[in-house]
Amino acid sequence: MATERMPGTPSDSGRSGSRRPFVYFIVGEPSGDQIGGHLIRALQRRTGGEVDFGGIGGPAMAAAGLESLFSIDLFSVMGLDYVPRLRSILGRMKQLERDIARRRPDCVVTIDAQALSGHMGRRLARRGQTLVHYVAPTVWAWRPGRARVIARRLTHLLTIFPFEAPWFEPHGLPVTFVGHPAAEPDPPDAAAVARFRERYAAEGGRPLLCLLPGSRRKEVGRQLPLYRAAIRRLKSQGLAPVCLMPTVASVRELASALTADWPVPLFPLPADDTRYLALAAADAALAASGTVTVELALAGTPAVVTYKLPRLEGRIAGFLVNTPYVSAVNVAAGEEIMPECLLERCRPEPVADALAPLLRDPALRRAQAERIRAVAQTLSVPGRKPSDLAAETVLNIIREKKRDE
Repeated sequence: MATERMPGTPSDSGRSGSRRPFVYFIVGEPSGDQIGGHLIRALQRRTGGEVDFGGIGGPAMAAAGLESLFSIDLFSVMGLDYVPRLRSILGRMKQLERDIARRRPDCVVTIDAQALSGHMGRRLARRGQTLVHYVAPTVWAWRPGRARVIARRLTHLLTIFPFEAPWFEPHGLPVTFVGHPAAEPDPPDAAAVARFRERYAAEGGRPLLCLLPGSRRKEVGRQLPLYRAAIRRLKSQGLAPVCLMPTVASVRELASALTADWPVPLFPLPADDTRYLALAAADAALAASGTVTVELALAGTPAVVTYKLPRLEGRIAGFLVNTPYVSAVNVAAGEEIMPECLLERCRPEPVADALAPLLRDPALRRAQAERIRAVAQTLSVPGRKPSDLAAETVLNIIREKKRDE
């Protein structure tokens, strides 16, 4: 851990006499780190920089001014992968709890990472800590009874989907819909998209395909071999797209190794602003289920959604999930607009068969693009950034708390 303190990091341990809001973050994965980075900057804008931060986060939050208590890499695992790391994870959670007790933040904000957030939420609620959670647990997809339990421990819930509030409000939990994080960046300029497409488009009008295998190592390791086999099948049918692959730094080396002998031209890209150009310029995408499906919808890029799990975990998920769709766009629409190839259907043949029509038929691509754009517009608050609404809510909670003290 760095010893030099970053802007926005309080040096006092007890907070006695300080009137600056002190927000403590608990974030355990790359997607939450991006949300947290935007939220930190929004808090700074709203307070003129008169705000302090503590907790854990990743590189995006560090760039925004957070000095993380420790690296969050330990938490960036999925499903049963937690088991061999459990002792280390529990030790880090106890360290967080001690740090919160010592520094006494005005508000703790947990972001996504439901296993980490849930465990810490239970422990902090017993201490009477003001606790805001950002990105609601998907009780609408599985184990709806969790809503009552979650409502008992949280002070406030920030949701990213408009249909989530009715699951929690009947249990007395205040909820604010702030919009989906994919609506945070401004859309890329059309001229820049055109230049980007011209740079990567192949001769002969070959389609551009964006590969989005996920942000965790295990996830990428499962998806990319599947994508390779599906593209080989497409190539044998006379469809050989040019592939773009934006990846976060934590999986870039693995993704490059897994695509070293790709069957069609492939261009690895950093997950910076270039990512949004790639999403907008692509004719279609092959994407692991997650936030990226909403990013694709906002860009108007048709996609096939995949999700692959080990057999045992897949069977457990099949029993627990009580929604017919997993893509946020499909859930919000109530129908399968983006084809989904999940679990037992997550095989090269179904994936290639779902993707081939989108690569062949411009009219079909346009039809899906129009439908997903319409759904995407319902996933944000017009004229407001999600981070700004979230910052406004957190600061109001802190002000009300201080008035009551």
